[in-house]
Amino acid sequence: MFDVSYMIQNTPKILEALPRTLLIAVISMSIGLVLGLLLALIRLNRVKLLEQLATLYISFFRGTPVLVQMYLIFYSLPYVFMYLNEKWQTTFFPEHFSPLLTAIIIFSLNITAYVSEAWYAGLDSVEYGQVEAGQSVGMTWLQTIRHIILPQALVNALPNFGNAFIGLIKGTSLAFSIQVVDLMAVAKIQAGDDYRYLEMYAAVSLIYWGVCFLLERLFINLEKRFSKFKTKTIYV
Repeated sequence: MFDVSYMIQNTPKILEALPRTLLIAVISMSIGLVLGLLLALIRLNRVKLLEQLATLYISFFRGTPVLVQMYLIFYSLPYVFMYLNEKWQTTFFPEHFSPLLTAIIIFSLNITAYVSEAWYAGLDSVEYGQVEAGQSVGMTWLQTIRHIILPQALVNALPNFGNAFIGLIKGTSLAFSIQVVDLMAVAKIQAGDDYRYLEMYAAVSLIYWGVCFLLERLFINLEKRFSKFKTKTIYV
């Protein structure tokens, strides 16, 4: 029978792993925002070969399950390091990578594909005439992108960034599959000790729900705050 008191009593043990889960999500999202912007700019400017590689990258990481990507990267690391050690005469081994660092790398690569699409849509929504206007007053292409285009694209892409980040928070629950002791891992370990799986999974689901709810409200408030900066089309 479902024991509410047991769930309440052991929830603090699960919450101890919350900082680790948030660490994975925040660092991965930060890396994804930078790499995603780079991929979006490559695609927008039709950089030969790089555009095709960027499209292939995005297609792969959006078209395969995160769990498959985790296993593929995690179990391919020994072969990668074996090759690098032979080529460069180094003695670096996968054991030098902590599971936490490996998870951050994997989630960063995954979220980059989704964030890139959001950046691409945001940048594409800004009229190209503003680039020409910026260059006409002496600004370089990079200055125009940084000071005129990027702020508007960021505001337009903010809802998609929020959805991507919330999805990333939930996706980190798979990190336990490569030995990362996150929220899901602690819940599973605790449940295995006392065979109270339902209570522990209910507790961890409520924690994820609470975190995602707070993030949802945060991004809604940010959207309202920055909505005044959205580009508007004026019809005459």
